[in-house]
Amino acid sequence: MRREPKDAAQEETLDPKDWDALRKLAHEMLDDMLTYQQNLRSQPSSSPSRNAVNEICVPLTQEGEGEEKVYEVFQQNILPYTMPHTRPRFWGVVAGTGTPYGMLVEMLRAGMNGAQEAFLAEAHVHAQVIKWIKEMLDFPEEAGGVLVSGGSEANFTGLAVARNAKANVDMKTKGVQKLNQRMTLYCGDETHHCLERSVELLGLGNEALRWIPTDDNCRIRLDALEKAIKDDKKRNNHPFCIIGCAGTVNSGAFDDLKALAGLAKRENMWFHVDGAFGAWVKISNTHRHLADGMEDADSLAVDLHKWMCMPYSIGCTLVRDRLAHYSTFVYGHEARYLKSAFDQVEDQITNPHSLALPLSRNFTSLKAYMLLRAYGRRKYSNIIQQNIDQTNYLAEIIESDPKMEITAPVVSNIVCFRYRPKALSELELEKLNKSIYSDLNKISFWMVSDTTIKGRYMLRACNVNHRSRKQDIDFLLDEVKRTGKRIVSQTNP
Repeated sequence: MRREPKDAAQEETLDPKDWDALRKLAHEMLDDMLTYQQNLRSQPSSSPSRNAVNEICVPLTQEGEGEEKVYEVFQQNILPYTMPHTRPRFWGVVAGTGTPYGMLVEMLRAGMNGAQEAFLAEAHVHAQVIKWIKEMLDFPEEAGGVLVSGGSEANFTGLAVARNAKANVDMKTKGVQKLNQRMTLYCGDETHHCLERSVELLGLGNEALRWIPTDDNCRIRLDALEKAIKDDKKRNNHPFCIIGCAGTVNSGAFDDLKALAGLAKRENMWFHVDGAFGAWVKISNTHRHLADGMEDADSLAVDLHKWMCMPYSIGCTLVRDRLAHYSTFVYGHEARYLKSAFDQVEDQITNPHSLALPLSRNFTSLKAYMLLRAYGRRKYSNIIQQNIDQTNYLAEIIESDPKMEITAPVVSNIVCFRYRPKALSELELEKLNKSIYSDLNKISFWMVSDTTIKGRYMLRACNVNHRSRKQDIDFLLDEVKRTGKRIVSQTNP
């Protein structure tokens, strides 16, 4: 029996009944967020109050509370208690600060609700962004690439291609169950933990990842790496990938990428570079040499929401062998309803849906396209250089103070240091600097972070902040010394 449709007046929609009322609210929201960004330097940073948590965590109503009411909740109970990484005095984690124009681009992207990057204008935007990234990072023109959610997915994507390209069996058909040798891969012990997660999810098991010791400069030791590869071959394992770091997250160290690329070539291994934030030294004026050898990588993972200050989330995987990249994710099982849309080979191997895990994509490339085109290479180059210069300034004033100590080599944009007012044991220094760190968090959450390198506890400042000024660097050191002096006086009255 045919079912009659609802009367049009009774049919539901999520569009507003009163567009003028929504337009008024929209302008208010936009003005509020621009004012918020304009006044970021004075924005406080704290954990949510109990009252704020109670206002956030409420039962879902049947009829809804209305747009204006929920926006009021956002203003009063969410925005004041969010991560402070947009503030000028934030150097705790490698988190980009975003930009006002980037916020507006995100509004455009959400308004379009783009769910594809393979058709029409979106396809050309994605392709152009990949081309620009390759040019900025001196990566081979013939390489391919895809935009992803961030560094973790970018590394996963590169390693997935490496695994399939270097396996001795057809991984697409047989899988890891049919491997007759354990596939092994190698990285320095300062490498980011997301690589271990990738190896686990790729079915290789974390025992396959060899953590190679690093030297006093936190760079992977080539002698130890060569020995590990040789030992694995003796055990009838299959060494297939070397992972190099272009900026470790702990200290900002750069492995000798040229040497690693040469070793990988001699051993017929894949060379992958994790350049999440550090790869962008390539567009600096003074430190681009640190990434020499990156252009020889088989795959490269980078972020754009870190040192390039784009809105979260956006990363990129570049792969030298475009066919190996494509065949890892699609080749042989394209959706039937899409086959006719990609009748050209070039269309197939540049389609971002065929180059990474997600099939649903949100036109991520638009923000990279509009921001890069709006500001140009020179602006971003100046920001990278500015952060490096500020980092060197911080290191210089620490080194000039007899009560402060640099605790790891300062390579680009990270300074590891501690307060050392007198001769103290390592245990005493750790206790003192942990107390300093705790008190700094009360002033501004994650103004700096803490870490341990080579068994020594230390404070860590990582500068990917386009809003930081030298006065902020001075403020940090003044607070560290003031807090340290107070803690020492209370401990030894």
